[in-house]
Amino acid sequence: MSNSQPATGVGNAAATPPSHKSVWLALVATTLGGVLEWYDLILYGLFAVTLSHLFFPVSSAAGSLLLSLGSFGVAFVARPVGAAWLGSYADRKGRRHGLVLSSVLMTIGTGILAVLPSYSHIGLLAPCAVILSRLLQGFAAGGEFGGAATMLAERSQKWRGVYSSLQWSAGGVAVTLASGIAWCVHQAFTDAQITAWAWRLPFALGMVLGPLTTWLRLLSDESPEFIGQQTNHHPLKEIIQKEPYRLLLAMGLVSAGASGSYLNIYMPTLARTELHVGQAASFMGTLVSGALTIILPPLFAVFGDKINRRRMMAVMAVLGGVMAWPFFKFLVAYPSGAHLVLVQAFLVTTLYCGYYASVPALFAELFLPRNRTTAIALSYALGQLLFGGFTPMVLSWLISRFHDKTIPGLYLLFAVMLSLVCLALSQKVVARASVSSKKGV
Repeated sequence: MSNSQPATGVGNAAATPPSHKSVWLALVATTLGGVLEWYDLILYGLFAVTLSHLFFPVSSAAGSLLLSLGSFGVAFVARPVGAAWLGSYADRKGRRHGLVLSSVLMTIGTGILAVLPSYSHIGLLAPCAVILSRLLQGFAAGGEFGGAATMLAERSQKWRGVYSSLQWSAGGVAVTLASGIAWCVHQAFTDAQITAWAWRLPFALGMVLGPLTTWLRLLSDESPEFIGQQTNHHPLKEIIQKEPYRLLLAMGLVSAGASGSYLNIYMPTLARTELHVGQAASFMGTLVSGALTIILPPLFAVFGDKINRRRMMAVMAVLGGVMAWPFFKFLVAYPSGAHLVLVQAFLVTTLYCGYYASVPALFAELFLPRNRTTAIALSYALGQLLFGGFTPMVLSWLISRFHDKTIPGLYLLFAVMLSLVCLALSQKVVARASVSSKKGV
């Protein structure tokens, strides 16, 4: 299969169109997995300081925090492996089967952390088990995004952007749920109680979401574009041999949204450790930004589907990248809970909702249906590894090294510039594919 084939090709759809009920069930089951994925990741980021004392006790608080944030980033090392394996599984066995497996594995990863004894009880086994849970979570999440993005994007070509953007809304639900529960925990319990046991309560909720997600996915139907596809091939091998350029472009497209979203997760830690904002107030920006990401991604995606997807993404990326440093300058000069909310709301609106909302739909246009899950999962996982998971640790180190609390703004500007280059190049790739298709190549 030539790399010049149109990336927007469609598989053989089912003879009977799916009912509205089955479509809604598939949408709910798919997006609920996104809630589970992001809920676990965000909770770990929000409780990074507490977890650092419990599982990574070292001589200095800064070193302990770096180890905790580093174990957060370890999950992203496992993501490409999970993306390759689970993505290939979904391209051969079906999108639904891949999503069921990823939700089971995510539940186990969250459950390990919820019940794990601390370092004071089991010694070195504690940090090793934390790393194991993060690796398992990362492996499952690596396949989750690709499977979910593909399942949603293939539900409707006309509204590909809107349907696939629901995954980001699921992330918004997770951010709001995680930060809201974290805020309630800090209001209801003392610091001593939180450190002793109350931090486990939010993670225990993830053990309830997991089985519910798996059950709904077992009830849902298969993607219509997958039905009739050839399944005795090797997706990963084909992608590496025939679509490496598209894979690199997709990784670059991830950089702006990944850096922005994981900076948002890091913001409560930044607010507490560097800006000395109160513990409860430090969660408010994440809570408000989470609410925005529930509502705004589908609205931006509507414009992308009806007008021009790439143009809208470029405008929002430029706005977010150019204004990031001045906003951080303002926040450092006038640190407060209200200003933290303002900065996080702006960055989430531009880089996450405005830019990132249409990335899954653009991915679906870049890659062929037969290998789409593997390609999307792998490019997203590698992009997240480079620009997402280690962002909190990198920013913490850069701020400590250069004593400049506005560095996150410059970091975002670099990520946006890379994404804009890849966005321009991706337009040429899809255009050439379309011309080749019309010529019968």
